[in-house]
Amino acid sequence: MNESSIRQTPSIDQDVLNRIVREVFERLSLEKVPRETVPRAGAQPDGLAINPKKIPVGVSVRHVHLSREHLEKLFGTGAELHPMRELYQPGTFAAQETVALIGPKTRLLERVRILGPLRKRTQVELAKTDAIFLGIDAPVRLSGDIKGSAPVTIIGPKGVVELEEGCIRALRHIHMNPHEAEYLGLRNGDKVKLRVGGPTAVTFENMVVRVEEGLRLEVHLDTDEGNVADIGCGQEVEIIKD
Repeated sequence: MNESSIRQTPSIDQDVLNRIVREVFERLSLEKVPRETVPRAGAQPDGLAINPKKIPVGVSVRHVHLSREHLEKLFGTGAELHPMRELYQPGTFAAQETVALIGPKTRLLERVRILGPLRKRTQVELAKTDAIFLGIDAPVRLSGDIKGSAPVTIIGPKGVVELEEGCIRALRHIHMNPHEAEYLGLRNGDKVKLRVGGPTAVTFENMVVRVEEGLRLEVHLDTDEGNVADIGCGQEVEIIKD
């Protein structure tokens, strides 16, 4: 992959982009976003899971993490995210708000969910098939590693953000807290294999271990990886250390 080509701003004709933005604005203006929020589930302890060798899977659909600056540019001054449902990892949630994405092929991915809370830098996470559809050469990276990553345009109900970098395909990984990591004999940054059983059994390699206080034991795959293994959220899989 040519690094200079990744950094290049999407070459979309400005008149075409303006037309698409107007059409998206019109559709978004017709959608009413409910303002009620969902209550948070009870706090989970940081201790060991019942069986740390069997890990629940979270299949991650394309989504966006926004900075405060870009949230207000897309949704208006003073805008806030409104939780729709709590996610598995403590303190994270799927917001009611969504955006549209556009790439060099001028194709739209609409109603792409925003995940909270807000971050310091905006990041777009796609599966390979999403990136191909948009015409984006998104590199495989760990979340947060966006320097020199692919450009993408984000359209909200109040404005547009043209990211020069920030679009990635998330490197498959396993979240765990220090207690679980110690039990499993793993450290932050280690790589393990992941075995998915069943009729379409698959073994994934290069699963990166991410250790942090307060996390809950969970595998993160994207939708393409989940489809290959015929796996769904909540299904349990087995880690294999080399």
